Order: sequence, then structure tokens, then C-alpha cells
Amino acid sequence: MSVTVPLAVIRDPRSLADFLTAHGMPGRRSMTAITRLRRERAKLSPLPVVPESVEVRAQRRVLAAAVAEIERRGGETEIVSENTTVRLHIAVRDVSTGMMLLRAEGWRYYSRRFGHRRAELAYVVGRDDAGPWAVRVPGTMTTLRDALAWMEPAEVTKARAAGRRVWRQGDVYAIETMAAHDGRGVDLLPDAHEWRPGTRYLVHRPQDGRRHRPLKLTPPVRFVRQRVLEMGRSGARAFGD
Repeated sequence: MSVTVPLAVIRDPRSLADFLTAHGMPGRRSMTAITRLRRERAKLSPLPVVPESVEVRAQRRVLAAAVAEIERRGGETEIVSENTTVRLHIAVRDVSTGMMLLRAEGWRYYSRRFGHRRAELAYVVGRDDAGPWAVRVPGTMTTLRDALAWMEPAEVTKARAAGRRVWRQGDVYAIETMAAHDGRGVDLLPDAHEWRPGTRYLVHRPQDGRRHRPLKLTPPVRFVRQRVLEMGRSGARAFGD
């Protein structure tokens, strides 16, 4: 005659030991023996692999692409101490614009003399018509809104507040102005950007093959370049992207 062992009994070593003894079943063991046997078997059995969700896999791919773009531009993507390595993670992601704030903070090891010092990394990453872009911002930035506000030149912020129109092509801003100031700042344009006053087009032709769409600027405009933190560990300013 077969005896069915209740699942609740099987899960509890004490109840299982009592049940086996009470029914004279083979393999009778004490609670301690059953517990030890299960621990030994657990050590030999590999942990079950829990499949990652589609969301987690997608976020991992997005992060990997962002980190690769930062590294391509010479940016630092991890903080290394003697015992740990802290890597960039997505702190904020705006699904509507595709822009992200990546951050990392930890203790960086410099040398035996200087020891460890607290370090923070922060980058804003996005994609426009020319492809992916990444700029470095102060490590103290914790929100995407603050980081974007910090990136925007003061002249652009003032122009928006005054109701003037602003256009952007990469790290170049075109601000609506009076006819007398049309074309001001053109001498500060990077080599990859060309202002063609005859056709009123701002054209982008970088050597790496990326292309922004030509920007038609009918009203009088003046130009301002974006300045962010230089890639690497420097605290110096550099032009953005």
C-alpha cells in the first residue's frame, strides 16, 4: 500500500523525519540528517537561471551603447579603487526624447601617497539626426533637467526668456536677432559647420562622416557654441557636440 507524503511535510525536515518513522518507510532519517543531506545536495546543484525580462535586456543594450559612445569620445566610464570598480549606470532616462543622464560615484584610488578620493562622473547622452552624442557635465548633476540647463549657453537661455526663436545644430545655436547683428559669431563656428548667407543654410560636414540636416535660417541670426566639460578627468571647459 502506497503512502502519499503531503507537500507541507516534505518541506519541513522535522515533520518529514516524524512521518517516515511513523509509517515505517524506508530511508528513515533524523531531522538533522535530512537537513544536512539537503544542504549537501544544494551545494552540488547549480542555481536556477532566472531569465532576464525584455525590459532589463533592452536597458542593458541601451546602457552599453551609451557607454561605448562616451568611450569613443575619450570619456572615463568607471571609477576604480583598490578593491572595487564602479561603472556608469542610467540615473535618468527620458523616453520621450531618448536622452539620458548616466552617473557613477565612488572612491577613486590615486596612489599610496594620495590614497582614495571621492569621485563622481556624469554624462548626458542622446541621439539626433547625425547619430549618437555624449557630453560630460559636472558629477554633482543628479537630474536630467539640471544637466540640460547647465549645458545651455546663458545667451540662449536669455533669448528664450525674451521670446526669441532659437535653433540648434549639434553644438551650435542660432539665435534670432536684429538685422544689424545677422551672422554675428560666424567666426566662432567649428570647421565642420559652415554658414552660407546666400542661401541662409547652416551646413554640417564633419570628417567622421556624420551629417546634421542642413538648417534653413530665414530670419537674421547670430551664432553661439555650446561649452561643456572636457572628456577625461580635466575640469576644463570644451565645446560640446
